[in-house]
Amino acid sequence: MGIEDIEKRVLVTGGGGFIGSRLVKALLQEGLAVKVLDTQLGLLKEETNPRLEFVGIGSSDLRGGMVDKDLVEQTVKDVDAIYHLAINWDGYTWGHSLPVSDLFDVNIRGTLNLLEAAKSQEVQHFLYSSSVAAYGETKSLVLDEETVCKPELWSGDPGPAYAILKLTIEKLCLMYFHHYGLPVTAFRIEVVFDDNEVQFLGRRIIEDIVKGEIMEVIEGDGFATIHVDEIVQAFLIATLNKNAYGQVFNLSNPATYMTTRELYQLLIELTGSRSEIKLMTNLMYRRNSSPPESIEKIQRMLGWQPQKTKDDVKGAIAKYVRSILTPS
Repeated sequence: MGIEDIEKRVLVTGGGGFIGSRLVKALLQEGLAVKVLDTQLGLLKEETNPRLEFVGIGSSDLRGGMVDKDLVEQTVKDVDAIYHLAINWDGYTWGHSLPVSDLFDVNIRGTLNLLEAAKSQEVQHFLYSSSVAAYGETKSLVLDEETVCKPELWSGDPGPAYAILKLTIEKLCLMYFHHYGLPVTAFRIEVVFDDNEVQFLGRRIIEDIVKGEIMEVIEGDGFATIHVDEIVQAFLIATLNKNAYGQVFNLSNPATYMTTRELYQLLIELTGSRSEIKLMTNLMYRRNSSPPESIEKIQRMLGWQPQKTKDDVKGAIAKYVRSILTPS
């Protein structure tokens, strides 16, 4: 079975977001009827496809959307597959004004509402958007799905609370698979980019380089990325694929791996900055830099293969930098 076997509708939570909006558009292109459960239209505000239905728009982040149990139950009634991408963390800037306890309450309660509705309505597949932040800091030489997760040690954006929440929700989803037989798949997603935007690069770094600041980097520190369209493709390939049921998959693209030193050097060239890069080799600055996430499992089990290269990432960085330096 596959996505072509969807008979009713599909539901995308958080469909107005960066990944969600791309997934919604791809599902519409597949000819499917799509419901979006979100509190705002976001990046879908210009979308007018008659097969697209919005639910929960304009409701409260703390009480509406996936947190509204009655609304969730009504929304899931005619759905074959659920793509759960919604998260209340005040946007991709990773800042949050709500207390962590409220964020945990909203997101966990909302996910439980969706899982309960999916179980009672016998939804055919529940796909969850997790994060590689769940791994935290690790000394493992291979970062695969069997690596022990220590999210409380995550030092990247948006902090350990986010990493803990993502792993908690992932485990809740898997519990519904093992205890109730609900077909569930979780994707641990690496930091995302598209052709014009890079979510791993903040304006502050660019501004510091433009000012000519000395940029300190830790020897060996680096990161991989993944293009948003590659994520969407993985979701489509996994849908109603029995090989994906009960599984956790890394979604990353090792071919895009870049050291922090490479990134800063590129930014210096793009901005014409006089910044210098200071390589921190003193033991007090050393830490174990995580390797790129292994994608062998999803390649073997689902046949998914990312296509983007490091040059694609560099091109996206260049466009993003130009958009900041020469705003319209």
